[in-house]
Amino acid sequence: MIKEYFNNKTILITGSTGFLGKVLLERILWEAPDIGKIRLLARPGKANGSPHEAAKKRLEQSLLDSAAFARLRSRHPDFVSFLDEKLEVYACDLFEKDLGLKKKDQTKLFENLDAIIHIAACVNWDERFDYSVRVNTLAGARLMEMAKRATPPPRFVHVSSAFVHGSRSGEVFEEPFDPKKSIANVLGNGAHPFDLDEEISRALEYADKVHEDADHPSKKPIFEKNAKELAGIKKYASESMDQLIERARNWHIRQELSAYGRERARLHGWFDSYTLSKAMAEMLLTKNHGPVPLSIIRPPGITSAVKDPIQGWLEGYHLVEPLIEGVGRGMIKAFPGDPQTIIDTVPVDYVVNLIMAACALQGEEGAMSVFQIGTSHRKPITLKEISKIWLEYFKRDPLMDKKGKPCKPAPAQFYPDPKKFVDFYQKKRKLPLTMAGKVISSIPIVRSLGPAKKACKWIDGTAKQIDRLCQFSDLYSVYTINTWKFMTHNTLALLDKMPKEDQKAFNVDSSTLDWERYWTETHIPGMRRFVINER
Repeated sequence: MIKEYFNNKTILITGSTGFLGKVLLERILWEAPDIGKIRLLARPGKANGSPHEAAKKRLEQSLLDSAAFARLRSRHPDFVSFLDEKLEVYACDLFEKDLGLKKKDQTKLFENLDAIIHIAACVNWDERFDYSVRVNTLAGARLMEMAKRATPPPRFVHVSSAFVHGSRSGEVFEEPFDPKKSIANVLGNGAHPFDLDEEISRALEYADKVHEDADHPSKKPIFEKNAKELAGIKKYASESMDQLIERARNWHIRQELSAYGRERARLHGWFDSYTLSKAMAEMLLTKNHGPVPLSIIRPPGITSAVKDPIQGWLEGYHLVEPLIEGVGRGMIKAFPGDPQTIIDTVPVDYVVNLIMAACALQGEEGAMSVFQIGTSHRKPITLKEISKIWLEYFKRDPLMDKKGKPCKPAPAQFYPDPKKFVDFYQKKRKLPLTMAGKVISSIPIVRSLGPAKKACKWIDGTAKQIDRLCQFSDLYSVYTINTWKFMTHNTLALLDKMPKEDQKAFNVDSSTLDWERYWTETHIPGMRRFVINER
């Protein structure tokens, strides 16, 4: 039923160059080779030529050499011709009101369109708030407005995040948001009223203010000073002073708008600009989808594939991978987290299975459904359990350091109170270093010596690393301390709708996972093969 739905259909996908998007695109082409057309929105990138040619070139570079498409390349020896036959690429810019699409492209894009699968997003937790709002909140809403004008309206599958539940904890359900209420309002923790349209406007207006402030003459000496510091860093050595000043200015703007996003998010019961912007996207779509059948998919942290397109396939680091490598290399001695917290991750092919199932089975005009996919409901695992599996794995099969010697894995000490973790690093690690640096710098005859200069440079770099670690902990710790149980009743009901053959081919029931085997035989070997690139 699911495979058959895609035969001769025309679907639109955004975000096809990302990790999840690649797996979805490959899977549709693999399972439904008789699909009509897949229309892809892609940023032009920096290639020469027209925006369309640049977007097509960027997409080809992303797909042609990717291990995710290996079995398709085997099935279709003339893989480029196969892609040319099945794919249509449109240059877009999700920051723009019209998504950067020309009028003629808008008309062509929605002509005889059966479904839209919207994945594209800014996924950085500390992204500039205005960027998160433009891409995560407004782009999907603008795509929906275009979809509503199509006849008949296409199905719309929107990939959100399970972490839109913010500061809720315990059992959280597959329910749409009330656009008039924040998480803080629902929990009774906040007196601040929440107005969706005002919050969006506020983010964009504040960005204009920060840009205007950065252009004030009083800021130039600050940026010049920062630029001189950057000039001493090797990777910036080829840049002119004007380029470094502009880099310092942009960094200042980003820091201001990232901090503003965290401030607004926490005021309203979310954690960061990512989760707030994704929640606001759901609100806009729920409020305005009209006759368009809407399915919202909420995955937690997405990990490597169990089976499709290839066991262990992973691209880049996401939620748990920095922790895993830190344990394997013995680099993480301490980390903010509650050992009893449930860590909810889900393999990427389970998410793709749900996206395809929702697209194929949820087509009633005007209908709206929310589907969560994760493991905390049916196959929970705690931070203590998961870190023990990782540690034992690396004791048996260690990573190698730069000299080719085995790394010594080390258990991390978890701090359930992130403030105590930050205090530990600031007082026990950073403070002694900075005091030593001040002593060296205060003695003229000593600070002029080569070794002293190197020591001061090392101290300064290490202190900055500690500051970044503390900032990272501020963003990351909510995911290792708060326990959500993402309930999946709607997803399991969708599974029950499927024929037996589809239930097996498009499994969305995480209770079938064997965690120890998954981490030690699939995910970590996949990390080592596809991301760390061990030989």
